[in-house]
Amino acid sequence: MTTRPWIGLFFCTFFLLSGPLLAGQSDIDFALQGPAFEPGKPNPKLVTPEWIQKGITHPKSEGQPDLLIEMDQNLYDALTPIVEQYGREQKLNIRINRGTCGTGSGPLAKKEADMAGFCCPPAPYDRLPGIVFHTIGIVPTVFIVHPDNPTDRVEFGEVQKIYHGTIREWKELSTSQAHAKNGVIKPMARLHCETRPGHWRDILDNKNLFWQQTLFITSIPDMVDAVAANPHGFGWVSRWVVENPANKGRVKRLRLNGIDADDRAAVAAGQYPYFKVMNVTTWEGAAANPKADQLVAYLLDRFDPAKQGSYIVHARELRQQGWRFDGNELIGMPDNR
Repeated sequence: MTTRPWIGLFFCTFFLLSGPLLAGQSDIDFALQGPAFEPGKPNPKLVTPEWIQKGITHPKSEGQPDLLIEMDQNLYDALTPIVEQYGREQKLNIRINRGTCGTGSGPLAKKEADMAGFCCPPAPYDRLPGIVFHTIGIVPTVFIVHPDNPTDRVEFGEVQKIYHGTIREWKELSTSQAHAKNGVIKPMARLHCETRPGHWRDILDNKNLFWQQTLFITSIPDMVDAVAANPHGFGWVSRWVVENPANKGRVKRLRLNGIDADDRAAVAAGQYPYFKVMNVTTWEGAAANPKADQLVAYLLDRFDPAKQGSYIVHARELRQQGWRFDGNELIGMPDNR
């Protein structure tokens, strides 16, 4: 299991001396964070020998596509146009279902999908025999406020305190301008994938650690609606959600630790501390599909998010900056973080 406490303790002095790019990192209570990654080996006890020897059987309702992909909604918006274009070029019938990490893991366990896409690092129970994870990249997660809120940045240590209830009013933020109406911050959280590592668990490890006044949101559109309707709202969404035409101008995104989420170099260098990990899966063994392997090779070798207007920072960029991989799977931040 890879966690961040030792990183924070060992490099506390480094954070204090490294200037505005890493400001606020030393204020994080690393003991309250969950694991960032949980690399490990498949557990064969989770399934039967008969299951291991079983191939993929597409549900009758899906027809007989060359590839059936269950895609988390965060990956769906970013990758579907790319995958569909690839399918047209290769003359493949590719069916992509939009869902969540949870709805994607079910068809894998039933061996009804050739691939799945996740917005979180896998948990141990996701590591079924034959499943291989491939990291396409990471995408910044941004904190959002009401557009009338003059606050333009926040420190990650302050974010943790907001959700833990240690910081409750806007005037307590060291980087905040005086809020027009001052008053109490209304934290809003969407606790998806509660047992998977990373994502919101980089703030607080579990729901019980969140301040009792936190409003828990069930969907991404509801998060935007809630923050847009409350002058004191404070929440988070993936970077591209803010630019969705339906959301344009309804909320304002904040710089984090002085860094704009669009600074690809800073994100790739590990200086932007809040992100989602974009993974897709393939099979080895009886369930393997060479067409899935070829699609992953395309996404890893030929897909260029910057040219496609995507906010994904590609695995190629992460490797260049020293992020740690096991095969194609991202398992840790750079050692200097």
